[in-house]
Amino acid sequence: MANVTLDFGHGGKDPGGVGSGLQEKDIVLKVGLEVGKILERHSVKVTYTRKTDKFIELAERANIANRANTDIFVSIHINAHKDTNTKGIETYSHTNSSKGKKLASDIHAELLKDRTLYMSNRGTKTASFAVLRRTKMPAALVELGFITSKDDAKILKSKQDEFAAAIAKGILNNLGIKYTEIKKETKKESVELY
Repeated sequence: MANVTLDFGHGGKDPGGVGSGLQEKDIVLKVGLEVGKILERHSVKVTYTRKTDKFIELAERANIANRANTDIFVSIHINAHKDTNTKGIETYSHTNSSKGKKLASDIHAELLKDRTLYMSNRGTKTASFAVLRRTKMPAALVELGFITSKDDAKILKSKQDEFAAAIAKGILNNLGIKYTEIKKETKKESVELY
């Protein structure tokens, strides 16, 4: 069974990025928990670094994943910038990880498929963020836009389920698991016989 660690940036005393009346810690938690539900529906075991609004140190986030010995690690974030015109999505992997780069590319490709999720494609990048550096498995960190941009903030507020579906699809693609839609039940009209 595939095993994934999901990490949602910030939490508790640390709101992360703030803008347009929104806080990063709240949005990434909501999006991330939905990603987890989709993965679990596809028989993927999910380890969470947090499931509530609590603060967890960066090193501990990586330790949770390492202790669980998961196949991949995905951290969900939202950017912020003093220039409110800065906008767009980007996905990171660690500088020295080819498997992490593939994971980041798989997630980013799914985000790009839905043009309503972003104002600008900032691409896939490499960095030495603590959660990417300290995890022992392929890891990616996705930035779902800029909370400080009014345009991105509107998307972040209204498209949380769509973000979750795209991230989950990217993870499933990376794991070689086919994504299946939930079948919506059709309401049958009841016919009364007299």
